[in-house]
Amino acid sequence: MNFWKTMNTRWDAERIKSWSSVKKAIYILFPLLVYFLIHDMAEVILWAGLNFFMGSTSRQTVAFLNENGYTIRGMINGAAILFGVAVIWRGVSAEIRIDEPRMATGGMGKRQEAISKYMFLAALAFLSAIGLNVLFNLVGLTESSQAFAQTAKAQYGVDFWIGLVLYGVLSPFAEEAVFRGLIFNRMKRCFHYGIALVVSSLLFGCYHGNTVQAVYGSLLGLLIAYTYEKYKSFVAPVLFHAVANVSIFAMTYHNGLSNISMGTEILLMAVSLLGAAGCLLYIMKKY
Repeated sequence: MNFWKTMNTRWDAERIKSWSSVKKAIYILFPLLVYFLIHDMAEVILWAGLNFFMGSTSRQTVAFLNENGYTIRGMINGAAILFGVAVIWRGVSAEIRIDEPRMATGGMGKRQEAISKYMFLAALAFLSAIGLNVLFNLVGLTESSQAFAQTAKAQYGVDFWIGLVLYGVLSPFAEEAVFRGLIFNRMKRCFHYGIALVVSSLLFGCYHGNTVQAVYGSLLGLLIAYTYEKYKSFVAPVLFHAVANVSIFAMTYHNGLSNISMGTEILLMAVSLLGAAGCLLYIMKKY
C-alpha cells in the first residue's frame, strides 16, 4: 500500500497497536505538515499573481488594493486555507464520519432535543470566549504581547463582513478539520483520550503563533475537544469554534470591550465564566 493511501486511511486502534512510535507520530502529524505546505504554497502563488496584476493595472486599482490591504491579505489567506483543506480532505472525511443517530430526523421530540443540545454548546462557546477575553484584558496579558498586537491589527483591519466569513466559517472549519478531525481523532487511537485531549489542544494553541492566543487557544481547545467527544459529531467543534470567533470579532471590532470600567469588566468576566461553567456542567451530566 502506498504511503499517501496509508496516511489517508482511518486505521483502527487494534491495527495501530503494532506500529512503532515513529510511525504513529508520522500518521498523526503528516497531514498537518501537508496542510501547512499547501497553504503556504498557495499563499505564495496568490501573492505573486496579485503582484503581477498590480503591475499591469491602473493606479486607481492599485490604490484601492493598497487601501484595503488587510482585507486582501485575509481573502488570500482564506483561499489558501481552502486549498490546504482540499488536499487533506480525504483523510479528514474518513475520520469525521458521524456514527450517532441523526436526531433531527427522528420526529419533533428529537429535533427539539437536538436544538437544545446545540444551544447549550453555543452558549458555552459564547460565554467562555467572552469570559476568557475579558480575563486576559484585566490581567494585562493582551497588552504585553507585541506579536498579539500585530495579529490583532491584521484581523481587525479586515472588512467586517469579510471577517465574519473568514473567522466565522473558513477558519473554524479548516482548523477543526486539522486539529480535532485529524489530530485529536488519530491521537485517541494511537495513544488514549487523555493524551489526545491535552496534546491536540496545546498544538492548537501553539499554532496561533503568539503567547496570548497560545494560552487562549489551548484553553478553548480543551473545551472543544471535550465537547466533540461528548457530542460525537463534527458539527460540535465547528459550531463551538465559529460561535467563539464571531462573538469576539463582532464585540471587539470597534473596541467594544475597551470603553467599559474595570468594575464592569470584572462583573462581565464573573458572569460569563460562571455561566460557561454552568453550561459545561449541564453538558457533562446530560450528554
